[in-house]
Amino acid sequence: MTVPALLASALFLYAQPDDASKFSARLVQNRYGLSVRDGRLTGTGAQVLRTAIAQSRFVLLGETHGLAEVARFAGAVCKVAESEGFHTLAIEEGPLVTAELKRWAGRMDAREQLAGFLKRYPESINIYNAVEEVEMLHQCSGFGLWGINQEGPGAAGLMLERILDTHPGPESAAAIRRLLQKNETANARARDSGRIGDLYMISADDNDLAAAAAALQKDGSPRARSLFTSLASSHQINRAWPADSGRRFRLMKSLFAADYAAAARTGGHSPKVLLKLGEFHVYRGFNPAHGSGVGNYIAEFADASDAESLHICIMAVKYTQRIYPKIGQPARERAFNRKDDPYSRYLQPILANVLESDWTLMDLRPLRQTLREARTIADPGISTLVFGMDLLVVIPEATPSTRIN
Repeated sequence: MTVPALLASALFLYAQPDDASKFSARLVQNRYGLSVRDGRLTGTGAQVLRTAIAQSRFVLLGETHGLAEVARFAGAVCKVAESEGFHTLAIEEGPLVTAELKRWAGRMDAREQLAGFLKRYPESINIYNAVEEVEMLHQCSGFGLWGINQEGPGAAGLMLERILDTHPGPESAAAIRRLLQKNETANARARDSGRIGDLYMISADDNDLAAAAAALQKDGSPRARSLFTSLASSHQINRAWPADSGRRFRLMKSLFAADYAAAARTGGHSPKVLLKLGEFHVYRGFNPAHGSGVGNYIAEFADASDAESLHICIMAVKYTQRIYPKIGQPARERAFNRKDDPYSRYLQPILANVLESDWTLMDLRPLRQTLREARTIADPGISTLVFGMDLLVVIPEATPSTRIN
């Protein structure tokens, strides 16, 4: 073991160098090379990943959004998972937008379809508005798609139009058309100001929404009422985010549970599901923000069903993200390096032991016993990671994905 690795370990195993060295030694023993070549996983870590996927009913990929390499990794995982009987992918988009994405996923002109959709409904897609994400969906085109998130901040017009497509009665139709007019006015204001909070999904008046909901109770169909309930819920979540995350986490769990129950009834068996979500959503137990997301819900559900859930964290050491603080304005690029980040200090033992070439896959499961046996208390950050994730994929440097406009 190198001196820097030992010193890094001592940052989180307080004061006992023997415990620190044991942790680093065990980490190195469970470290593998991994890469993606031509859409396929290669390296010694590829077989570790394949075996873990084959043993699981649920595979959860926890990512940093907006990175090209992460999308390529997810596409390669799709290929492995499909060969092991996985045919469903749950993503961090709303159900209505996800249905649109599914229509294009296998088409050669998917980018063009997406560009046209975004021109009509700007800001309606949260993550899958990038070239690399569309390519990932194309690799996963044999999968059914579940959207287990609220609809995006620009999706109100889409939702209102889909309600009209159900041919509601005259009172409901008039109420929905009034909301569509207000949606156009609010979104024009948002384009002028650049403020996302001006979009109708966020700025809609609650009294207007309540009046439309009452009209739909009189002469709207169950489908129309369901769509409007989703609109109202998405409005509340987008308006309150991130101050009130609990409502969003509850929605994600309920959407997953409903989709899973429906698939089990239709297929007559328990389906295998691959999920691709933000990193904090997929933790077993509490995540680093002290929240309990859909990842913990699935872990508990798998345990109760005598099944396995596999939780994978994909982490870049250095990366650049494109941030869009204002609607219609050019992106700002933000560079990030975990080695210099004070909030990532607990990761130094990990970062000190990554491979110099290719990516590094670390199997965290054997490290749990090492932490349990340690005479000193582990840093909460490393404990949360080791007990919350099963596998860690470390990418030395990642590049931003390319947004489709």
